[in-house]
Amino acid sequence: MSMNPAPAQHIANEKALDSYSADIKRWQKNNEERFQDPFGWLALTGNYWLRDGENRIGVDPTSVVKIPADFADQPMGSFFVDRSSVELRLDSQSTIQVNGRSAGTTNLTIDSSRIESDGADRISIEERIQLQLVRRNGRFAVRVRDRKNAAFEKFPGKRWYEPQPEFRVEAEFSAYEPKRTISITNVKGDQVEMEVVGNLRFRIRDREFLLDAFSESPESLFLVFKDLTSGKSTYAAGRFLTTSAPVDGRVTIDFNKAYNPPCAFSPHALCPLPPSQNSLDIEIVAGELKVQ
Repeated sequence: MSMNPAPAQHIANEKALDSYSADIKRWQKNNEERFQDPFGWLALTGNYWLRDGENRIGVDPTSVVKIPADFADQPMGSFFVDRSSVELRLDSQSTIQVNGRSAGTTNLTIDSSRIESDGADRISIEERIQLQLVRRNGRFAVRVRDRKNAAFEKFPGKRWYEPQPEFRVEAEFSAYEPKRTISITNVKGDQVEMEVVGNLRFRIRDREFLLDAFSESPESLFLVFKDLTSGKSTYAAGRFLTTSAPVDGRVTIDFNKAYNPPCAFSPHALCPLPPSQNSLDIEIVAGELKVQ
C-alpha cells in the first residue's frame, strides 16, 4: 500500500530548534574536518588510468602512475593488469609498503563484480604518499595522494547556509525491482554507469518531489542532485547527500547535510553529475554554499 510522503518535521519549540541547529553545525564542522584529512580529497594529486600489462610508478614522463619529483632517485615498482586482477610488483629496495609491510609482489584486493569499487589495500610511500586502486565503469585506475599537496594551503574552508528545519523531510522509498543501471555523465564529460536502487518521494512547501537514489552501502543511500540555487549560491554541478537506509519504507532527508562534491575543490576527482530526473524545481537554501 502506497504512503503519501510526509511533510517536513516541525521543530516544536525554540529549545528544540536550538538543539537541532547545534547538531547540524557539529555535523558540518565534522564534514570539513574529514575533508581535510591528510589523505583525503585535498591530498589528491592525480587519477591515473591503468592499461593491460605493466604500468610503471615514477616521476618521469613514461611512468603511468606519477608521483612527486622528490622521489626521483628511489626504486618504485609497477602495477600489472590482467583482465579483472591487478598485481603490484616492487623493485628491489623499493620503499613502497602494502598495508604497513614491505612485499615484493602483492595481488591487490578489489571487488571486480561491482560497477564502482575502491581497493582496500593501503599502499604507501614513506608515510607521505598513498596509492589507491579503484575501479570505475569497468576500468582500473590508481589515485595518488600526497599529504604535502599545495591544495591544503589553498583550501578556503567551507561555507554553509544557516540550518533550515523545513528542509529536513520524511520521504517514501520505492525500491526498483530489479535495480536499474543508468548511464550518467561525470565532471570530466565521460559516460559512467551507476546502479539506482529506488526513488524517494517527499514534499516541501506543499509540493511533491522525486529523487533517484544510488546504493552507497547496506546502511545508506547516496543522492546526487541539483536545484534552483545551483550555479548561483551553491556549486553549479550539483551537490551530494547521504541518508540512512530505508526503515519500513521511510527515509529522512536532511538537505542541511547536502555537501559539495570533491570536484568542487580538486581537479582530479571524477564526480558523477546529477541525472536529469534529480534536478529539483525549487531553491534548496540549505547545506553547503559554493566555493569562494
